[in-house]
Amino acid sequence: MCSPAAIGPALGAVGSAASASAANKAARRNYEHQLKVRERKWMQTRTTYKTKKVQFEQEVDQANIAAQRAYSRTQQQLNNARSSAILQNQEDFKKMLSNEGMIEASAAERGIRGRSVARLLVMNSQNFGMSQAMRSRGLTQAGYQAKEVMGDVNRQLKSTLNQSFGRVAIQPVQDIAPPPPVMQNVGLTLMLGMGQAIGAGIEGNSDINQNWFTSKKE
Repeated sequence: MCSPAAIGPALGAVGSAASASAANKAARRNYEHQLKVRERKWMQTRTTYKTKKVQFEQEVDQANIAAQRAYSRTQQQLNNARSSAILQNQEDFKKMLSNEGMIEASAAERGIRGRSVARLLVMNSQNFGMSQAMRSRGLTQAGYQAKEVMGDVNRQLKSTLNQSFGRVAIQPVQDIAPPPPVMQNVGLTLMLGMGQAIGAGIEGNSDINQNWFTSKKE
């Protein structure tokens, strides 16, 4: 016969075991949800990083193309200046020869000879030399300016590449997985509760037997 004293602890043991089982299921569901959220976040992070890498490669290509165009444009301008200077030198040389012939012809017509003619020829030659010197100086300045422009383009290119690389320099790393939940031992909870119920039942039976023997003696 089951002692009434054991019924309460037995029901409590069953209830505790059921609560432990329900808590385990809730903890497991929450843990699985955390893992899914973590995986979804990681997929989004990787997708974003891949997009940034594609953008970085495009920016590198565009920056290099823009820099190359600037280099070519500056070099072309310098080459044009040099070509123009050569043509102008040729024209000035022809003009000098023409002026020299005109000086000699005019002097011959006027009967001028000697130092006066020589002085006019020297002045004509000096004018040609001065124009060449000024043109050479202009080309030198153009060369310096071209170097400065190319230096600025190069610095701008490096700055652009550094900024673009800064967005993909650090590869993303997945977050640390959450620790698994600590599960309650349903079997142990039930066993301990039932043990208490058995103890209560034994104690209850002892009291009943004691009362029965006492009543018999009376």
